[in-house]
Amino acid sequence: MSISGARSLHPRDFTVNRTWLAFRVNQLPVPTGEGEFDIFVLQDAASMFLFGNAFAPSGAECPPEEAVARLLKQAWSRRREWPEEIILAGRPSSENTFANVARQQGIAVRAVAEARMSAFIKDVQSSFEQFAGHANTDDA
Repeated sequence: MSISGARSLHPRDFTVNRTWLAFRVNQLPVPTGEGEFDIFVLQDAASMFLFGNAFAPSGAECPPEEAVARLLKQAWSRRREWPEEIILAGRPSSENTFANVARQQGIAVRAVAEARMSAFIKDVQSSFEQFAGHANTDDA
């Protein structure tokens, strides 16, 4: 997995269902009765369609393997085909379940700097914050 290039990614750079993106949505941990969690989404890069989400304990690199496998199968059921690649933000470790589950399905894994994915991440984060009622304290 290498981190490639410095140009920001944009939906027009992709073809529908050929590249999926996986990234964390929340900027602050989401408190629940069972602890604090982070929310990860799986998104088609070209259409920006969100396939779904999975939860991970706050601070974890990604959700547990079962949750990632379920999310990938949910995305597969939309078109009944796997993408050519999945792009992960940052520098995923060898323990990254998105990468490991994707490879088990024959999907190539590519890592890019989170800043290069900002067009995707910021849009979803903004929608999440509006939905969840998390006001951006920097704007106050």
